[in-house]
Amino acid sequence: MHKLKHILFISFTLALLLPSCKKENWLDWKAENQAWLANNATKEGVITTPSGLQYKIVREGIPTNPHPDNLKTVAVSYSGSLITGNVFDSNAGTTLAVSELISGFAEGIKKMTPPAHYILYIPYNLGYGEEGHGAEGVIGYIPPYSTLVFDVYLHNVY
Repeated sequence: MHKLKHILFISFTLALLLPSCKKENWLDWKAENQAWLANNATKEGVITTPSGLQYKIVREGIPTNPHPDNLKTVAVSYSGSLITGNVFDSNAGTTLAVSELISGFAEGIKKMTPPAHYILYIPYNLGYGEEGHGAEGVIGYIPPYSTLVFDVYLHNVY
């Protein structure tokens, strides 16, 4: 019985300590992403919004075409990568509900009118935050504190 209590104590202690250790391991990555965004903000054509979203207009859409809002669905093609260039997702053509997008992607897409092409630079707090997304070692994994770079083509708004 004493051995079982000892094992439970150790398991409980590790469960409490490991998440905080892992979070501390990501602080260098967080700093690297923040420095990357600060440098990116100085590049020609990059616009920074009050929320911290950065974007660059590659090709503006037709101004009289509709802007997406939270009630709309959009037809898009995109590629999403980390600042390292590692692609975590891409789609040659899909429809997405604006209300279901991460906040940085939604903010960026709402600035566009079809047929626009933008590059969105999404800081972690407008993306997948301190937790990241997916499982480490699995294709599509996004580490905690990651800046997301989306190359987005807006084809249509429904």
